[in-house]
Amino acid sequence: MMLARLSSVTKRYGKAEGVRELSLELYAGQAVGLLGLNGSGKTTTLKLLAGMLSPSQGHVEVLGRPPRESRGQIAYLSDADSLYAWMTPADAERFMAGLYPDFSPSRYRELLAFLEVPKQGYRAMSRGQRARLRLAMVLAREARLFLLDEPLSGIDLISRDRILRSLVREWREEACLVLSTHEVGEAEGIFERVLLLKEGRLVLDTKAEELRAKGQSVRDAFIEVLA
Repeated sequence: MMLARLSSVTKRYGKAEGVRELSLELYAGQAVGLLGLNGSGKTTTLKLLAGMLSPSQGHVEVLGRPPRESRGQIAYLSDADSLYAWMTPADAERFMAGLYPDFSPSRYRELLAFLEVPKQGYRAMSRGQRARLRLAMVLAREARLFLLDEPLSGIDLISRDRILRSLVREWREEACLVLSTHEVGEAEGIFERVLLLKEGRLVLDTKAEELRAKGQSVRDAFIEVLA
């Protein structure tokens, strides 16, 4: 089932373009790696799908409607460190439960335990612990489209491993996961599909298993196409 579509989408920031003539479709059951160098358009693409940006031209839809009308089915994890410093995981639970009817407190608590998130305040947590808390908040929703922007960036190896294992553990076939990351080598094992962006354009859209069948890793394809 198709969950989302971008049709000939261009997003301009003044004279600059975040993405250019971008067309793609996302389907239920897919784990998609959205990859590219800095400035390639990854964050712009995720924000367009999340309804946080509007296209300058072209059309975006999620579940057959504009993203802003489908936000109840979209779970977006920003790359920004955005929680209040005083928040504890219990505070974050109350916040999410009040904001999203599809938020599952029981799943959230299971994720906190699995990801080993401490009960202390956000200010006192390490960067890796903060990343794991924010991921638990997002994955505890019953959304159809999960958009994760650099959840592995700048955190320790143990935290990255726990995050990747949690993504595999929480996988649901009725949902689509789109993961933007620079940690290509570590994350490529969870990708079914790979999208490579270069200067705002989609330059590769392929299944990861097709790359592997040719003896090429996702990391190899990333270097070959973008170097």
